[in-house]
Amino acid sequence: MPDIEQPARVAPLAPSERTERQAALVAQAGAELNVYTTLVRNPDVFADFLPFGQRLLTRSTLDGRVRELLILRAAWRCGAGYIWSHHTRIGRSVGVTDADLEALARDTVEDGDAVRALTLRVADELVADHRLSDPTWRDLAARYPTEQVIEVCMLVGFYAMLAGTLNSLGVQVEEPGAGSAGR
Repeated sequence: MPDIEQPARVAPLAPSERTERQAALVAQAGAELNVYTTLVRNPDVFADFLPFGQRLLTRSTLDGRVRELLILRAAWRCGAGYIWSHHTRIGRSVGVTDADLEALARDTVEDGDAVRALTLRVADELVADHRLSDPTWRDLAARYPTEQVIEVCMLVGFYAMLAGTLNSLGVQVEEPGAGSAGR
């Protein structure tokens, strides 16, 4: 599992410390999660970040399992314990299995599950190289229409960016049941 025992560098903003705008943004996010209550310290950036993140998560055109496999592999490759912690739960709700989680945590893309193998390869290449190789591009384009290929690239890029931010800020995983809003 990625490192979730990192020190907090930027603390979540307590409700009593929030401006009216910050409180409204956290309410719009829908949960008192540390990712939101930390990033809202920069309300201008958070106001732009939130709709895009919610769009990728809640209005994705990708199959839920594929979406979560991509997010989880990016989280694994980036050492993003916060994302891994939340998205293992979200992933299970859309069909991610124990076998999927074991495959995600291996340092290989060889896999008997063709969909999973492709998602691992895509996420690995985008995180490591910031581009897809020609063979991976061909395989992805053979399986998905152009609109979804774009979404796949944006999804992995978004979560790699978020991983770098959360890891750098030291955002901590919430205690079980705290602020989870069903996630």
